Amino acid sequence: MDTQKIRSHLAEVVLARLTDSQDRRSEALGEFMGVTMPCIDGKTADNVAAMVPEIPSSVYGKWVSMFVDRLFETVSLDQLAELCSGTEENNATIALVYVMFMESERMERQVAEDLATLGLEQAQQDDVGNTLADYLRAKLANMKGATPPQ
Repeated sequence: MDTQKIRSHLAEVVLARLTDSQDRRSEALGEFMGVTMPCIDGKTADNVAAMVPEIPSSVYGKWVSMFVDRLFETVSLDQLAELCSGTEENNATIALVYVMFMESERMERQVAEDLATLGLEQAQQDDVGNTLADYLRAKLANMKGATPPQ
């Protein structure tokens, strides 16, 4: 398998997991809030999840590209070719490694930067989005017993 096919396969596997249906997205956000904020009920979590704006696919594409670049820096071509064999087990491994990559300190900074930039771009287009984000942050902070970030 050549380098371009490996790159394409890695990106396609990750993007396929990220671009699921809107229903699945809302369900996953609701489950996440249910686990991380057990003080809120399921209906509230579902309502909040429905209000969380989607991240544009270009941002996901950027992160996936960074992931693929990092794999090529750290994993041998032979191992990457084996990982791209197309089995469900290998595809699940690719997805897991992506999650681990996204949890790295480097990517936490990158995600925060990209989301801040996205917020600024959206603020220029739609102040309602920022108002909603501030409201949600305040509500969630109150539910957790903390003060909202300024």
